[in-house]
Amino acid sequence: MTITAETLVEEILDIDPGVVRYFILNKVRPFTCGGAYPQALGALLARYNVEDVEGFIAGLNEFIANGMESS
Repeated sequence: MTITAETLVEEILDIDPGVVRYFILNKVRPFTCGGAYPQALGALLARYNVEDVEGFIAGLNEFIANGMESS
């Protein structure tokens, strides 16, 4: 699965709980008090004023690919 700005955050977290580490290292919390952020990744990144959205998403896809390769 390739992550895009339209991918729901909860779907990303379902892929591998280890992705939370990538979010935290990049100062983005993928959770609300009710659980996973209930919108698309692009909306979450806008909320956190992430300047390089494409870079964040590319890094996240790489993080997931490397994590799954080492599993």
